[in-house]
Amino acid sequence: MAKQSGKKVRRAWHASMSVALGLGLGFFVLTAVAGVLGIGLIVGYQNTAELLAQKAELIISSQRGQAEQFFRSAQNQVDHISGQIARNEVEPGRSVEFVSLLFGAVTSAPQILRIQYIDLDYELTGVERREDETLPVFQRVGDDQDLRQLLDVAFDGGKPYWGKILWRQEYDQAVLNYQKPVTRSGELLGVVSTWISTKQMSDFLSEFEAELGANVFILHGRDQVLAHPYMAFGYPGLSRSSPLPRQDSFSDPIVSAMWDKRKRSTFAERILAGPQVRFVGFGELEYVVLYNEMFGYAEKPLLIGTYLKSYDLTAEVTRMRWAFILCFLTAALSAIVAALIGRQIAQPVRRLADGAKRIHDLDLASVSRIPRNFFRELDDAGRSFNVMLDGLRWFERYVPKALVKKLIHQNPDGKIESSYREVVVMFTDIAGFTTLSENLTAPATANFLNEHFAMITEFVEAEDGTVDKFMGDSVMALWGVPEPQVDPADRACRCALKISRAISEINRNRLSANEEEPRLRLRIGIHSGRVVVGNIGGSDRISYTVVGDTVNVAQRLEELGKTLSVTDSDVGIFISGAVKGSFVKSFDVVHLGPQELRGREEQVEVYLLGREAL
Repeated sequence: MAKQSGKKVRRAWHASMSVALGLGLGFFVLTAVAGVLGIGLIVGYQNTAELLAQKAELIISSQRGQAEQFFRSAQNQVDHISGQIARNEVEPGRSVEFVSLLFGAVTSAPQILRIQYIDLDYELTGVERREDETLPVFQRVGDDQDLRQLLDVAFDGGKPYWGKILWRQEYDQAVLNYQKPVTRSGELLGVVSTWISTKQMSDFLSEFEAELGANVFILHGRDQVLAHPYMAFGYPGLSRSSPLPRQDSFSDPIVSAMWDKRKRSTFAERILAGPQVRFVGFGELEYVVLYNEMFGYAEKPLLIGTYLKSYDLTAEVTRMRWAFILCFLTAALSAIVAALIGRQIAQPVRRLADGAKRIHDLDLASVSRIPRNFFRELDDAGRSFNVMLDGLRWFERYVPKALVKKLIHQNPDGKIESSYREVVVMFTDIAGFTTLSENLTAPATANFLNEHFAMITEFVEAEDGTVDKFMGDSVMALWGVPEPQVDPADRACRCALKISRAISEINRNRLSANEEEPRLRLRIGIHSGRVVVGNIGGSDRISYTVVGDTVNVAQRLEELGKTLSVTDSDVGIFISGAVKGSFVKSFDVVHLGPQELRGREEQVEVYLLGREAL
């Protein structure tokens, strides 16, 4: 290593965060103590009362705004979807485009439990949230009297409305609901409806409670509790006849007693008394209950409320009686210094926390590098984070991210035991790739393969499959690992059919652009059977993969396409009898009879897969 000539390289100086915090806090405490010891001034009673009233109003107004946004965001999704249908931008039904639109609505609004479209024949197409999954729903309304009653009102009235609270046994909770009829050119087509989870609403209030430090709840009318942090994981004793708990017997003693009459007048009541303020005594403590009404989101008015210990509000009276006039400038200067120091400390800490969360989610592409910082400790932490990020981005290029996410979710402790598993294995291979790539440069060949692999990976992951490895111009994909699936054979075959349609489209485009361009042909082999699943490899490098004869048979089925001619077809999809026998839905197949596979003595029943049966 060559020596640095001349001057010695000096490292830039950075202030110590611990020293800065000590000086900043010391300066703040010093000025505060000087102000307290220096002067005091009595603040008028009326000014203090107004300040407390404004604080109470700010708390409840903020809570109401957040709650209304909670409801409006779900309503906006329904309005958006119904608007697209009315403008003929999307056709309602079971099409992939429409179901994807519903998926997007549920994904963007976590409070939505289900969003659905019901036509005049009561045929329902929707998407619902079940635990950590978002699933499509296709059914006929049938004898669901609660839902039919809501729909009949929407069909007859022709106007959007928020319906009565429903108890849905399948979700074990009550739901709010919003219906909007859809018309096109004056003709009624159906209704777009959404169900809002009261459990999610209660969980939302729990987060809001943690943010403000206040106890937040929502009443349905004055006699039922619609949402409360206690209800985030359900509430005992609820049913179709009693979908919401009663207010006067609710397990929160402050909420249950908020309408009780009181005779005694306290200091807090004299300051904060108002039409939407209640006072509740509980033991030796006194609470102030603040509430505000919201209209238009249910059949009854909703009351958004919060309660605090009266001392939390009125304690400011004592602390604010004496103001610090002569030390105002020093207090302001202290606040500015503290704010600047806090900003310099908080920003990189927030960036580190956000980056760490995104790394935990394996979302490395959206992680930003941490900029240099004035404080030495934060600067060192930022540089270390950037070095780690660069290394992880290199690893990401060689590790299947989708598989790693599934493994993390399934095995949070990092332990993976090898086991036998029934899986479906798919091999793809480009026919005549050597000839196809003869006229391509090395970069062009790599780009061609990258685009080809990206396309196949997209289709595999769309059917919840896992790309195991790339081998030359071949791809090996799996279904049934790491998580078992009900219909792995169907998923693999649907994936193969999607690949076939995509290859045909590519060939049509290439033919229209250049008639001399050779056609792209693909062979696909699919087999189902028992394999060993687990971490395979050495001590310094392992792969989560499958091992067994099933893998060999799938590859031999793909190779069989070299000898079996598929007339006028860009893609030959060869499946085994084991795959056909495990179909959940029917597919169009052609029986090719028993075939000999390379390296196997027993013949295998082989079928040519065509299109999915309707």
